[in-house]
Amino acid sequence: MCIYVFLSGFVFVEPSPAEIWFTVALPFLILGLKTNRSIIFAFSALFLPMLLSAFIGLISFGVLNFRFVIIDTYLFVFFFVLASYAKSLTKNPYQERFLDRLMIPWSLAGAVNIIVGGFGYLTGRTMFYGAWILKYGRLTGFFKDPNVLGPFLVPVSAYFLMRFLKGRGNEFLNLAFFLFFSFGVLLTFSRAAWLNYAVTIVLLVGTAFLNRGTCLKALGFFVIAALIFFVFWYYFADKVNLLGVSLKDFTLGRLRFQSYDVARFEAQRMFIDILSSANAFFGIGPGNYELYSRMATHSLYARYIGERGLFGFCLFVMFWVIVLKKLFKSRSRGFLIPVLFGQLINSLFIDSLHWRHLWLLIELAFLG
Repeated sequence: MCIYVFLSGFVFVEPSPAEIWFTVALPFLILGLKTNRSIIFAFSALFLPMLLSAFIGLISFGVLNFRFVIIDTYLFVFFFVLASYAKSLTKNPYQERFLDRLMIPWSLAGAVNIIVGGFGYLTGRTMFYGAWILKYGRLTGFFKDPNVLGPFLVPVSAYFLMRFLKGRGNEFLNLAFFLFFSFGVLLTFSRAAWLNYAVTIVLLVGTAFLNRGTCLKALGFFVIAALIFFVFWYYFADKVNLLGVSLKDFTLGRLRFQSYDVARFEAQRMFIDILSSANAFFGIGPGNYELYSRMATHSLYARYIGERGLFGFCLFVMFWVIVLKKLFKSRSRGFLIPVLFGQLINSLFIDSLHWRHLWLLIELAFLG
């Protein structure tokens, strides 16, 4: 499991190393696998609409995107196996530190991505052994898209902030790691990831404010964070050079409305046309949204309802109801609720269905 988490930070090729590792480990994971009705129902709520929409798309429109059928099937099987595996750990002493054990390789993978990106900024190299570590001046690391690397780093930042607020381990190191990974999120220049980060941190700190034991620590963090931001932004941001552009100018430029935003919003609106002209109940099948929009959807929800239809979207909502019920019973809910909520907000503007790290966070909710 820890190896998979680490490898999930390197997805610049397909199949990714994490997918190969899971495929190799699958026979060992399913030996003695025990599950329950809620996990089976959650899996069915994902798998059946995908299967039906793929069949309807093939029969009605003569289109079957086999690549996306395989990818979706892999992720849903991944969810089923790991959720069942997590269930087997609920009475295991190992469960107590499961989150910590997973976040160590997650942090290492995130650090490698940030460091190799820093190497690119310092040397001017945008490629590293065939991987585009910088795209358009944005930190990409060993991901295909900076819009995915940013959300991958947010849970790590939140994890070290949580440790700082709860007084776990060395406070100075926790704060330093939090700032390091936060800077990594900034360098991806993903506006959706920034929003994800802001929502996650506000919820995490807000929760700490409401707790008598962490209220003063949260207040202290707020003062320190505001001071660091003020000093960095007004005295250093315009001096940091990123491939010929200052960090301050690059950040302000990304905050403005981009020329391609209109096309993205139009692509997201296309789900209405798909439902009215194709099959409103079952959608047009996995991976077929671009046949209408001619570009990536950049929204999980628009894509899901367009490809799975109203039937699939209703079951998707039921899937998340199950996840939320598990989430509020989880021992790690103080960490998982802010982080998952941030990822779901992020998903309004980015299609996150195939993010490995999102499914890993969902698995943690089933751990209990």
